[in-house]
Amino acid sequence: MSQISFHQFLSQFPKADLHYHLLGGVRLETMLAFAKKYDYPLSELEAKSYYRAHKAETGSTKGGIAALTFLYELMQEVEDYERVLLEVAEDAHACGVRYIETFWNPSDTALRYQDVNQALVRGIETALQQFNITIRLIPSINREKSPELAVEMVELMLQHPHPYVLGIGIDYKEHNASVEQFWQAYRLAQDNGYKLTAHCSEFGLHWRNVVAGIELVEVDRIDHGYSIIDNPELTAQYAEQGIPFTVVPSNTYFLSQWPDHAEWQVKHPIRAMAKAGLNIIPCTDDWHMHATDSTNCYRVMVEDFGFDIESLKHFMLNSLDASWLPKETRKQLRLEWAAEFDLLRAQIDKDPEIAPEHLIEYRRHPVSKQKFYINKD
Repeated sequence: MSQISFHQFLSQFPKADLHYHLLGGVRLETMLAFAKKYDYPLSELEAKSYYRAHKAETGSTKGGIAALTFLYELMQEVEDYERVLLEVAEDAHACGVRYIETFWNPSDTALRYQDVNQALVRGIETALQQFNITIRLIPSINREKSPELAVEMVELMLQHPHPYVLGIGIDYKEHNASVEQFWQAYRLAQDNGYKLTAHCSEFGLHWRNVVAGIELVEVDRIDHGYSIIDNPELTAQYAEQGIPFTVVPSNTYFLSQWPDHAEWQVKHPIRAMAKAGLNIIPCTDDWHMHATDSTNCYRVMVEDFGFDIESLKHFMLNSLDASWLPKETRKQLRLEWAAEFDLLRAQIDKDPEIAPEHLIEYRRHPVSKQKFYINKD
């Protein structure tokens, strides 16, 4: 049997990314190409200021939200969205990603919802043919705008339905706009068969935002949700219920809170969420803006946060279970992906070394009110 490196293993085993902002996957050269296309005065240095990878060169990073806001204004033709989706698919394919559920914000573009959606659908069909990757869409509320606009977004979804559109989300800064303010849009979507997710407690905000999402809005999963660990009783309850939490190792808030890398490795809430047995799914969020990808996302889970390789298999299966794919498709992919993971796992030439005091063995099975977790701390 041929051998592979641990990094090769990370890039090859099958993955699903359920928390991916479409415009967070815009390449630097693509942003510059759009600026040239529309004769927008954007220097290369200014463009780089949106990308974390160039922080040392630019002196600062504007961040994912600023990048998305800028790109929605810059991208003026539906073909731009199709291009971005195909580039996202190409980049993801190189990292072993087989399935993506991606957010985009209809209220942030001047283009018609149905036109952008159709362009994205064209891109999805091409991506499946060229890269064997399945992508589905989650139109998302910009919570910095009004609840009425959110309702209008859902109404557009109902007027122009498509099977590739699976549900709705909500993102951007939640400081003054907790999820329950948008209950009407969520209820309208839910009543019409759409799935629900929401960014909650992303920036260190109170755990009550997670509770509002789960108990009031009745979301199917939570994006981020880190502050829930400040309430051990609710954490245990949601672990028992198997509520999915899409977590992001590259989250900007915690990188800034603990700039010392060693402190960040120990204190990041993802570790505590795993220890509590929560149903967590590692995701990338804003791929290029955050200078990450799916391979790096899972590398961080091992080399920085201390999860063993078998934990990655459980994260992978969590991602399938929490996806909005049809039940029978999820069931079949679980068997196929688990077998492929095990085959690749057996070929690793050398396992990464993890200090015993930092090691976490995450074991969780999708059985109602049952979880398995061993902590070596």
